[in-house]
Amino acid sequence: MQKQPYKVWDSQTASMTQYKPREVYKMVVDYPGSSRQLEFIGMDRGSCILQAEVAKTETDTVMLTVTEEQITVYQKEKI
Repeated sequence: MQKQPYKVWDSQTASMTQYKPREVYKMVVDYPGSSRQLEFIGMDRGSCILQAEVAKTETDTVMLTVTEEQITVYQKEKI
């Protein structure tokens, strides 16, 4: 199913703003060593895993994936 863009009138700038839907990947990772749970959003699964690896601290020996899902976000475009 093709998701359609939508337009919103901005009365402060007297113009229309168009929002286009974008599919992105969201991953929640648990770091048991430091008792943290972080959420990462990226264009694909690999970019989320890379972000999770970079977020590790020296006390984190293991990182556990809690949830993975694809979500829709809306990107603002000026008309």
